[in-house]
Amino acid sequence: MAQEKKLDNGIVLNQWELHLEPWCPAQIYYYFKDNDGGNWLIYLRWSGERGDEPWSAELDRCDENWEHIPDSPDYVNLLEEKDHTPGTVKGYYYDEEYPFLMERVLEIVREMKPELKDLLI
Repeated sequence: MAQEKKLDNGIVLNQWELHLEPWCPAQIYYYFKDNDGGNWLIYLRWSGERGDEPWSAELDRCDENWEHIPDSPDYVNLLEEKDHTPGTVKGYYYDEEYPFLMERVLEIVREMKPELKDLLI
């Protein structure tokens, strides 16, 4: 398994970074490198000010400065439903459910990219 590693820019690899301030949208970051040294970010965001919006979750490839790459073909909406059953709600997490969401998105990325399985802790 990958170990936590703090980079010069303050980013800690393989560790969730929580920003859960009540006065702005909650944001959670998880930075990691793939087997080829590529930089990746799992980004979770909750805009709870409207009360009924779910968390969003995305997988982004990052450049050498750990900035997400706009319009990257590697971008993935991790909660997008491939097949929707009318009348059901899938992938909906309330504000306080972020710990479950963090584990779920790691599972999704491990399933999508089995080569990263041992890199995501």
